Amino acid sequence: MSQIQIIFLLFLLALLIYFVTYIKKRPAALLFLVGRSAAGLSFIYAFNLFCSAREIVTNISINPLTTCISAVLGLPGILLAYAIRLQGFL
Repeated sequence: MSQIQIIFLLFLLALLIYFVTYIKKRPAALLFLVGRSAAGLSFIYAFNLFCSAREIVTNISINPLTTCISAVLGLPGILLAYAIRLQGFL
């Protein structure tokens, strides 16, 4: 295992510990994250449906990564994912 992978795993572990302690302190925060995630995923679905009707390929799908992005960053995170994809397309 390389040094970068170890650092990345430690970062993910620290982030997981932070979220677990945050949820323990405020259980309503879990519903907030689930709500933001659902809103972001419904936006992805609606936008992809809108683009597919016009024969535009977006290549942003509903998967665990976009679920995490929408849960943590919300709608601006989803828009950022589309912007990054658009920049890669240009």
